[in-house]
Amino acid sequence: MAKPSTQSTSSIQAAKSKLDTALVRLDKVIKAKAKTTKGSGGGNGKLDKELTAAKAEISELKEKNQIVSTRLDGAIDRMKEILES
Repeated sequence: MAKPSTQSTSSIQAAKSKLDTALVRLDKVIKAKAKTTKGSGGGNGKLDKELTAAKAEISELKEKNQIVSTRLDGAIDRMKEILES
């Protein structure tokens, strides 16, 4: 049976992996949509702004993910220390 802290770390890693995968898929969809609408002539300015905003949001989410991950790792380490003492 795995320790609770090991399960927590696994859950965190799985959540991070799912988030990263979702962000990559979102970026691909946005890029594909941008390519298909480039030939249509209109709306490129709006689409470019949306793409820029989406990329900024993805970057922000990645930064927040890293912060949360670091904090959770620290909390898990402190819990391990408490349980071992």
